Amino acid sequence: MSSLLSSYESEFKLTLEKARSNLREAKNQQLPQRNATLKEIEEEQDELLDLIDQMDIEINNTITGSNSQDRARLKSKLRDYQKFIVNDVKQPLQKLMDERDRDMLFGGNGNENNLENNGSLQYMDDEQRQQLLKNHATLTKSGDRLTEATRIATETENIGSQIMRDLRSQRETLENARQTLFQADSYIDKSMQTIKTMSRRLVANKFISYAIIAVLILLILLVLFSKFK
Repeated sequence: MSSLLSSYESEFKLTLEKARSNLREAKNQQLPQRNATLKEIEEEQDELLDLIDQMDIEINNTITGSNSQDRARLKSKLRDYQKFIVNDVKQPLQKLMDERDRDMLFGGNGNENNLENNGSLQYMDDEQRQQLLKNHATLTKSGDRLTEATRIATETENIGSQIMRDLRSQRETLENARQTLFQADSYIDKSMQTIKTMSRRLVANKFISYAIIAVLILLILLVLFSKFK
């Protein structure tokens, strides 16, 4: 793991723990303070998503194809981190924001004293309504980013797996071609040995034929010589 990736991971863990702590504190805070805390948690959620993106980029840039096991392990860790964001930050944050919005609209059992102490908050004015819409849009945007990051991570992992399968297939093809080449080379060697053996036998047969012809000629000459003598 590169030092930059380790730094991103450490920052992610610290930010995640801070968001968890803020979520716990926000449950018991008065409405104005809770609004500020929820806004801070939204910013922390965005930061967590940015860190996920940065870690994914760093993994793709530094982990080569030869380290496929490391890449798969780190990609799996990223998916776990994305689940932490959803389960530990996004969902609790959405729940708190829904409770906050309900309190601002109608008042809540756990915040009646809050409402009395901070004036009548039974009805929202335009500014509050706009703030609620803005908060909802921000949370929706963060959810979309998380969904997109998860989709990209899954697609990247699938592409990496397909590349590894293709590489293994090509390697097997090359190994088979290599074995075929070795077999062909062996057959060529055997063929050369056979040709050499045949050539030697041909030369030997040629000399034998010449010897037989020479003996026949010699016998003919002896017969002729004996007749004319």
